[in-house]
Amino acid sequence: MSTGSQSAQSTQSSLTRFDALAAVAAEYPQEPIVVALGTMVREMLLATGRRENHLYVLDSMGLPAAIGLGVALSPAARHYDKVITIEGDGGLLMGFSTLATIGLLKPEKLLLIVLDNGAYAATGMQRTAAPAIDLCAAAVSCGIAAFDVSTPDDLQAVLRGARGVPGPTLVRVVIGAENRQAPYFLPDPVEITLSFQRYLAGHAAAGA
Repeated sequence: MSTGSQSAQSTQSSLTRFDALAAVAAEYPQEPIVVALGTMVREMLLATGRRENHLYVLDSMGLPAAIGLGVALSPAARHYDKVITIEGDGGLLMGFSTLATIGLLKPEKLLLIVLDNGAYAATGMQRTAAPAIDLCAAAVSCGIAAFDVSTPDDLQAVLRGARGVPGPTLVRVVIGAENRQAPYFLPDPVEITLSFQRYLAGHAAAGA
């Protein structure tokens, strides 16, 4: 595990996407979690089933970090230790300018987890530009705390420790290239959003 900058642009990992998603959901069972589209959503559903505190982002590549930023800046965020966004390396690169906005606004609750396999899993495993980019250094240059992990133990330690980190945090998680077979998930995006909004409102009312 390293902090502040990626070490040697590691692409080797004992972690799978499924294991990383299950670890995040287990550590943050009640916090709002924004889950990126495609393979990420499908494998999260395999790991946990559908959950009210999960916002499944469909057909909006590059936007999960911005959506998570909005949730982290909302009044509802004060009722949680963290607001989590799970993004892929390709999606983060598509919405890369969001890192600068996060650094500018410094949302105290935002935890941005980037599952990095160096490929676009949902469209045929084409390579991304992630191996050429030091994602952690980019985050740090924007004023975001950053951690680089590639083992289950390090991931668990960083997820647990992130609760006590003030300000926005990025965790780059190196994962393997394997994808689990999972059914498509195509409900009405409006229904997904309304369900998530009801969860936030209900939790806020309970904690008021």
